[in-house]
Amino acid sequence: MLREFLFGLIAGTITGITPALHVNTLASLLNALNNEPDGFGFVILIYTMGLTHTFLDSIPSTFLGVPDEDTVLNILPAHRLVLEGRALEVINISLRASLLAVIFAFPLLPIYLSLAPNYTPGFGRVFVFFLTCFLLLIEKGIKKVFALLVFLISGILGILIDYLPLREPYFHIFVGLFGVPTIFYSLRSGITTIEAGDYEIKMSHKSLFGFSLLGTTLGMLASLLPAFTSSQAALIGSFFSRDERSFLTVAFSVNTSNFFFSLFNFYLTGRTRNGIMVLIKEKYYLLSSHEILILTLLTIAAALIISLYGLEIAKIIGSVLFKVNYKLLNFLVLSFIVVLSLYFDGILGILLLATASLIGSLPLLLNIKRTNCMGVLMVKIMVRG
Repeated sequence: MLREFLFGLIAGTITGITPALHVNTLASLLNALNNEPDGFGFVILIYTMGLTHTFLDSIPSTFLGVPDEDTVLNILPAHRLVLEGRALEVINISLRASLLAVIFAFPLLPIYLSLAPNYTPGFGRVFVFFLTCFLLLIEKGIKKVFALLVFLISGILGILIDYLPLREPYFHIFVGLFGVPTIFYSLRSGITTIEAGDYEIKMSHKSLFGFSLLGTTLGMLASLLPAFTSSQAALIGSFFSRDERSFLTVAFSVNTSNFFFSLFNFYLTGRTRNGIMVLIKEKYYLLSSHEILILTLLTIAAALIISLYGLEIAKIIGSVLFKVNYKLLNFLVLSFIVVLSLYFDGILGILLLATASLIGSLPLLLNIKRTNCMGVLMVKIMVRG
């Protein structure tokens, strides 16, 4: 058990700090190599890996602007602080917020244990409909029309990918919608050098605790509703936040909270809310109360351990990356994305990446919220349930 736990920490660290390497991709590879199809040790390994990833995936999305579906809305707020020379502060906020999310999740567990079994797909559809209305109505004037247009185009793209022979459709979708436009944003900024800065968090402990509690609660709700992603939960939290730091605290707490509560959702209902839970269901369904207790204790251990070394890793990575010309670095990242897209799905992957990137650029050009691109998931839920 200890061996699998430590291996999970290492594997999650690798996926967390590697641009465009999603934890689900490595988990699937480990699944293919696993020789113990029913071993609880494998469950410990991939669960620890997924949890670790939520602590550290802020590093590539902050330094390089390469997101997955859980960090897509964090990019621009984080980049504004990076361009101000506060990159390490962003990473420190991520680590503190994720640790607090684990701590705050425990008093919320009794509430969750009563809510999760009562969820129905019909309720999820209604929730997504009202969330869609909310996202569109918060835009002003003619921007409502622009937002609806982007939402629908993204939604059509989300439906179409189900009919294409793709290995990694959501890699192209999310990196295209949110990552590539951000890289171009960085290239246009005219900045050639970046300072990592110090890691001191310039917000009060009261604010850090309060916004992390809010993010933990929203992450709990996100784990209940299949179309209510971490990014959308973070968006709702943004209406209570005051600046980039408070928003990022909410967003990073949501990410870890969502993953942790998804374990209990699976235990109570058998529903899967992320790729890690899908693999656990395929390999080791169902989990016993004793095994849930073990995973819960390992969650606490992992959170404390990652908090000890996460910032040091970020310092090392930052010291290397920021010695490179920032424009060159972004160009290399963009080239890496294209190569990965080509590797996963060939020319079709490149075409999908380019299409998603064009759609993802529309919010920047039309000055509307980028969350309207989440129609890529939401339209599908409303149409198909």
